[in-house]
Amino acid sequence: MKTLNFTDPVIGIAAEYDPFHNGHAFHITRAHDELAEAPVVVVLSSSFTQRGLPALVSKRTRTRMALAGGVDLVLELPFFWACSAGPDFARGAVDIFAATGFVTHLAFGVESLPPGTKTSISALHMAVDILIHESRAFKLNLKKALNFGASYPKAVAGALDRECPGLGAFTSAPNNSLALSYLLRVREKNYRLIPLPVAREGAGHRDGGSNVPFASGMAIRAALAGSPPETWGRLWVADAMPRSSLALLREEEEHGRLCAGAGPLLWHLLRGLLARSTPESLRECAGMDEGLENLFLRHWTEADSYEDFIGRCVCARYTRNRLQRQAIRCLAGLSRAEDAALTRFPPPYIRVLGFNERGRTLLRARKRTLEKTTPVITRLAAAQGQTARLAAELEFRASRLRELLLPVPDLHHEQRARPLTQ
Repeated sequence: MKTLNFTDPVIGIAAEYDPFHNGHAFHITRAHDELAEAPVVVVLSSSFTQRGLPALVSKRTRTRMALAGGVDLVLELPFFWACSAGPDFARGAVDIFAATGFVTHLAFGVESLPPGTKTSISALHMAVDILIHESRAFKLNLKKALNFGASYPKAVAGALDRECPGLGAFTSAPNNSLALSYLLRVREKNYRLIPLPVAREGAGHRDGGSNVPFASGMAIRAALAGSPPETWGRLWVADAMPRSSLALLREEEEHGRLCAGAGPLLWHLLRGLLARSTPESLRECAGMDEGLENLFLRHWTEADSYEDFIGRCVCARYTRNRLQRQAIRCLAGLSRAEDAALTRFPPPYIRVLGFNERGRTLLRARKRTLEKTTPVITRLAAAQGQTARLAAELEFRASRLRELLLPVPDLHHEQRARPLTQ
């Protein structure tokens, strides 16, 4: 095995891997086309995704999928940042990459990148410039859209379009939106992370079709939820993911650890919370702003299911994902005070979820540097300092919440978790 040194490139990828499929493997392959043999470090979302839904499989199993799929080191993106809007998700991931001291390149997906050109990355950099400098006209257009009831992402897109026609629509595409957030954080903090855009192949993030071999995670999850496990090997999903991923999904299902069809249990928990809540008590939850607490309390008694409840609350200002994240944050008990304390700082620790021999070499080579900056931990109980303990406690809460949605819950699963090795 090649010996790594301080000048070697290291690829960083922020991911959910819910589950790890062919599109994710393609992303790693394309990144290696640019940087052959470079180690791959993934910052992986924890128990809940950016969409505000429980991950299909545990972070431990998704770590196993990642290591089997060519990743060398897996680090955790704590719940506070993982179950957040794109800009906060990106801030958390980029801050962790920068804190490692060894990640040099940030690989991310973009919706289009014509061969031999840098069109997409140039457009993203243009948008970053506009957002960093915020001209008077941009601020006025943004404020006007918000005053008319637009959601913040749509208001930003509209203001970008006023600065450069078509730019708002381009940056609003799922992968491009997140890519913009990554680049914005790198620029804001002056991080030495080199962008490595990878053009998406196949189905889009929100595509529900069976676009084999590059079907979306959404389509794969829907197909798995709607079919008996014994038929999975004969479905198109078997051709949409590595065999190792499918085998791990079967293993999770056999042990009652697959979080599929959790809507009824989630609805039961949320109704219990809302039944004893007042507008004043709900406003103590982080994110309950602009009358959102009244929207929740008005619709929960009318709704027949969790999906129906979220659908009734969706409006021009509040997207489905925004509402789902808010529901999960309420169930996890994230208070305004906790939100304010964690928002002020980058993730307070680097938690290792798993590694192979190359990942172990990376950690050893940078151990002294890491100890002097952001601490590296392998167990949440090892978190030190007020902010770190707060982030860890919130992680425990989120983990227990997801366990309650499983056929066979294990409320002490997080306490026993240790890094996986390969």
